[in-house]
Amino acid sequence: MIKENKSENNFDLCKKNKKGILMVHFGTVKEEVRKKTLDSINMNIAEKFREFQVREAYTSRMIIKRIYKKEEIRKNTPKEALRLMAQEGFTHIVVQASHVINGLEGEHLKDELRYFKDDFQEIKVGEPLLTSPEDYIETADIFKREFGSIEGAVVLAGHGTRHHSNSAYGMLQTVFNMRGMEGFYVGTVEGYPALDDLIPQLRKKGVNKVTLVPFMIVAGNHAVEDINGEWRETLEKEGVSVEVIMKGMGELPDIQQIFVRHINRALNSEEENMGNKKDEILKSI
Repeated sequence: MIKENKSENNFDLCKKNKKGILMVHFGTVKEEVRKKTLDSINMNIAEKFREFQVREAYTSRMIIKRIYKKEEIRKNTPKEALRLMAQEGFTHIVVQASHVINGLEGEHLKDELRYFKDDFQEIKVGEPLLTSPEDYIETADIFKREFGSIEGAVVLAGHGTRHHSNSAYGMLQTVFNMRGMEGFYVGTVEGYPALDDLIPQLRKKGVNKVTLVPFMIVAGNHAVEDINGEWRETLEKEGVSVEVIMKGMGELPDIQQIFVRHINRALNSEEENMGNKKDEILKSI
């Protein structure tokens, strides 16, 4: 649990501190997509936090391997990036992932951070895109501004997961509905709801035109193969006219701003030890 702490944080206590932000991305093999999304996010963070040095890491080892074979560029894993930052004398760091939900990738990242708890004076961790209720509301409003004038239904295609965090997609759909965005639908490629779950809803509403939009940070292989491929073909067989907007969320400045806000929150918050809090309750009896 994160507790807000508006007082001066340890990152500001000493001008001799060497402060860094490690941006962690799943990654993408597509160079042009990297430039429009992940590189753009990194540059935006560097612009907003000029007193920090910004580094990056990729979590997908397969993507790291494929980029190296294709471009001879070696992206670091989070462990490698943290090890280098420790060697370079960083004292205080914020680790901010561009993950959409609090899923398996985020859990694995936190496991990796435990190896470095003694290498830095302080490590802060920013939250994924969809964490607080405000995140869901803000994200819904961003999509309404970007795509609300489109004729027909807008179907957002997320990645999805078997992890319990997949429920985030259902919560986002609830927020859409409660904010009067009845023409917006959320589906997933590898979770629930799948496209097959959405089609009966589209039939019931008499939808004959759909715009597919990746609900992913990058419009990478999933967007090309699954959304612009299988999803488009399936809907067209249903007699639905389909358009695809091949644009990852990472390209949207307002989405990038949510990650900026999460870094600020991490800097001005402290993690609350629930174990100690529970033990304190029982000391009085």
